[in-house]
Amino acid sequence: MLLQYRKRLMALAGLILTGYLVLHMLTNLLFIKPASFDAFYQFINMPFIRWPLLMLVILALLVHIWGAIAIRRHNAKVRPIGYFKRDHLEPPKALVTMSIVLIGLFIVLHIVQTLQFDPDNVYEETMALFASHWMVMIYLAGLFLLGMHLQHSLNNVLQTLGVTSKTCYPLALSLVVLLMMGFAVVPVMAWLGR
Repeated sequence: MLLQYRKRLMALAGLILTGYLVLHMLTNLLFIKPASFDAFYQFINMPFIRWPLLMLVILALLVHIWGAIAIRRHNAKVRPIGYFKRDHLEPPKALVTMSIVLIGLFIVLHIVQTLQFDPDNVYEETMALFASHWMVMIYLAGLFLLGMHLQHSLNNVLQTLGVTSKTCYPLALSLVVLLMMGFAVVPVMAWLGR
């Protein structure tokens, strides 16, 4: 019973984060119109919007991470010895853990960098950030890892919420691909436009 509660709470936090990512990606597409991009981020960076939104995202991240750790610990207790034959398409746990740590570092890096931006000139700050090909590569690698996590997680969330993942697999894959492509527009355009 407690495990199901944790899974549902983790899934809910994941859905909140996914909803935020979709909105964030859509607003980032304003990058093609610098004046609109700056105007939107001047609005979103108003203290009564910026800080509650950031706190919601951080809270959802913490709940999501707490749920994942609790579920993994529970699974390790009830099955201390792994399955004799595992699914070859499933990556090893150590690789999954490393990718999640890298995603966490990527999120922290992104938050810290954007908090240092001049809120009145986000377009120029973004152009300056992605003038470095290293930053572009770090962001694209972070997006790739995030996309892999989302693809795996969306199917699990749907299954936890009672929706057959096989039925929704193409929809979840399409959402993740579109989301990652939408996010990649900003670093790639900024780097090409330098």
